[in-house]
Amino acid sequence: MSTNDEKEWLRAVLEGRVKPGDEAWERMWREPEFARVRGVLREVGMMERGDVVFDRDKMWRAIEAYRGEGRNVRKRVTAWRWAAAAVLVLLAGGAAWMLSEREPARRPVAQAVEIEAGGPRAVLIMAEGERIDLTQPVDTVLERDGVEIFLDSARGVTYQPVKNEAEKMAYNTIVVPRKGEYRVTLADGSTVHLNSESELRFPTAFTGKERRVYLKGEGYFEVERDTVRPFVVAADETEVRVLGTRFNVNAYDAEEVTRTTLMEGKVSVGDSVAGKAVVLSPGWQAEWRGGNISTRKVNVKAVVAWIDGKFYFEEGATLEEITEQLRRWYDIDFFFTSERVKRFMFAGVIRKDYTANEIFSIIEKTTNVRFDVKGRTVVVGER
Repeated sequence: MSTNDEKEWLRAVLEGRVKPGDEAWERMWREPEFARVRGVLREVGMMERGDVVFDRDKMWRAIEAYRGEGRNVRKRVTAWRWAAAAVLVLLAGGAAWMLSEREPARRPVAQAVEIEAGGPRAVLIMAEGERIDLTQPVDTVLERDGVEIFLDSARGVTYQPVKNEAEKMAYNTIVVPRKGEYRVTLADGSTVHLNSESELRFPTAFTGKERRVYLKGEGYFEVERDTVRPFVVAADETEVRVLGTRFNVNAYDAEEVTRTTLMEGKVSVGDSVAGKAVVLSPGWQAEWRGGNISTRKVNVKAVVAWIDGKFYFEEGATLEEITEQLRRWYDIDFFFTSERVKRFMFAGVIRKDYTANEIFSIIEKTTNVRFDVKGRTVVVGER
């Protein structure tokens, strides 16, 4: 093949005639004459690295755009799909793609008990130690220390002072277990959505010069504006300080990192020990790790997809990272047969109301892995 015949080189890769490790492959990724070919392969997802899983829809859109000249686009693209479907191209490190034209069918993993999705569930712990199970539908009003607490099975828990000042400072805690989510409306009107395996400690009414709450796990905050009393979220060794805005805080202990992502307005994210702080603008995320704070631009839709009932796994997400989210939402544990499998990648958006088995099936169709369900433990290995 001529080095200038870009389409023939692309066809050779898709048909498996040029594969990772071949002399032709090494040449293609080394020599400047193949810059255009490399660009197209990167665009469709064929990175020159191991353990990469591809988004096949993105792949075919890119090829369609690249080969989209003239009137016979569909015929040529269909021919490419047929040629590529003739082989399952295995890249370095065991990565794979599926070349079906259809969306993955929603099917349960064979011979496995269906693992249902989570839903609204939590326990409310009152200041005196009383525990109220919010998992079962409840619709009632409690009054404690000058504050009304509305337990609404549809809207979550709402706190509303019945006097200008609460009788005394009292703290309540909402604990959301695995397989749960819950929403609480605080006494100032601010709303907090809590993700699985999370906990929020908060005053039943805000007094003093600030509105301070304490978070473990993940929470999405919609804070009512108050220029006199800033709203403060204390999570691990970080403090997020705002006047009124929308933001997400992810502070799970197991991950040893706290990420604050801003949707609108401005927030200050600081280290409560070192005193260092950064100010975020919308679309930016602050990451605290081991006393250091860094910032970066992120896809906020991916960060807060859980609020809209979706898993949003961005390109580059490893199975280890993905299963950590599934672990919390489905209350299951994962065992990997090797460190290598943990690093396999998957990208996509999946609804959270799917059973875990259906999600396993989708991932299996687009990766070279297999999920074996054994009760509430899932073994993840290579096919």
